[in-house]
Formats: sequence, C-alpha cells, structure tokens
Amino acid sequence: MRFGIVTDIHFTTAEDTAALRSTILGWHENGIRFAFQLGDIIAGEPGTAMAELDQVIPELNRYGGTIRHVIGNHCLAIPENTLLGALGMERPYYSFMEGGYRFIVLHGMDVSVLSIPKSAEDGQMLERFRANPELHDYCGAIGAMQKTWLKGMLEQAEQAAEHVIIICHFPLLPETTDLKHGLLWNHGDISSIIVSSPSVRACFSGHYHHGAHTERNGIHFIVLPAFVRQGADTGFISGTVEIEGSRLTIRNQNNVPFHALQLR
Repeated sequence: MRFGIVTDIHFTTAEDTAALRSTILGWHENGIRFAFQLGDIIAGEPGTAMAELDQVIPELNRYGGTIRHVIGNHCLAIPENTLLGALGMERPYYSFMEGGYRFIVLHGMDVSVLSIPKSAEDGQMLERFRANPELHDYCGAIGAMQKTWLKGMLEQAEQAAEHVIIICHFPLLPETTDLKHGLLWNHGDISSIIVSSPSVRACFSGHYHHGAHTERNGIHFIVLPAFVRQGADTGFISGTVEIEGSRLTIRNQNNVPFHALQLR
C-alpha cells in the first residue's frame, strides 16, 4: 500500500503554488491513489481565510486521486460546517479501510475555543483547559462522543483482527512536540487508549512544524515536518508512505527515504 501525505500547508492568498503543484504532480506520476492532508491547509488569516480555501482547493483537485482531509487549528478560521462542505467531508472524524488497514481519522479541535461544546462534559473540559493558558488556546481536545467512538472503532478492529493507523493533526505524545507548538489537550487519555490497543501500528500527526518520531509499546508516533517550512532542516516538504509487510517507509518529495520503520 502506498499513499501520499502532506501537512501544515498554511496556504495564503499570496502563495506561490509551484511547490504545491509539484507535490500533486508527484503523487499523480507515481500512481498514488489516495493521499492525506493532515490539517492547517490554510493560514487562516483574518478576513482572507475563505479566499485561501477557495484558492487552495483547485490546486489540490489537480491531483485526481482521493485526498483525505484532517481538520487543524488554523482550518477553523472558517466555521466548521462551511469547512466540511468545502472539503467534501461528511463529518470531522471518520474511519475507512484501504489496503488491508483501518484508518481512524481524529478531530483534535472537537473541543476548543473555536468549537461549540457538544455536551456538558465537553463544556467542563473546555473550561478546565482554558484555565491553563500554557496549554495554548490554539490547541484542542477529543470530545466525549468522539472518545467513545474511538474506543468502539478499536474494539471492532481488534475483533476483526485488523491493523490500524491513527491520523490526528495534533501530536499525541509530549516527546513529539515542544512547548511552543503544544499538543492535543487530552493527549494522555487518548494516547492511553491507542497504546493499549493491539491493533494499532502507527499514528501520523502534523502541527509540530519540525517533525518528530518516537515509539511507545511498539507503536510508531510519527509527526511529519510542515509543508510551509519547505524542507528547512529536514529536507521533507511532502511525501509518500509505503507499507509492505511489516515495513513502513516514508519518502520525501524527491523519493529519498525519510523514515524506515519496522511495524509490530
């Protein structure tokens, strides 16, 4: 199985689209059938956020394959329902099967200063996190309903002996980010659920622009460098993920291996 991947495009209305078009063309020429956009597709500048989205979507549509979207914090400069409609998403978190793997895509801004709490429990969680400014008001959490859904999806995967890959805009472990960028507010609860599942093989995230990798309980937690950095320090702008047997290889936009990992 092979799929394209890019994160933190931070598209602006003044953007030179050459690098993004190169990414799309690379996926197309290499026969990649689907790709992930891991969130923060736009910069979310006040007054121009919708124009940013209107300009970046046609660029992504040049690909021709399926792009699976993830909602990031900058994305919610646009109201969630408007954003979902523009990106062709039925819901902000979802699951699908591809190449023998179940992909579980999480919505890390489910509970945030830019979202309306869906339950009293979510409202209490929001107030608790807002009382701790060091956690950053540009981050967010997985809400109670989504948390229950995640547990159910993992239970189904375990019963069906499926292999699972988790996708979330925010890093899920403190060692894969820094204090400036932050991470999922309730990362402890969510990472505990993920780590305890024998089905999960890897987790992909963005948000931390420099990228990171660690392993916990045999699960790879991979944070990819931001597209907006254009490969500074890492050489990674966008890339492809290849899974063959128990081997996971991430290659950058020049087809150079970036990570070569053994799956449990």
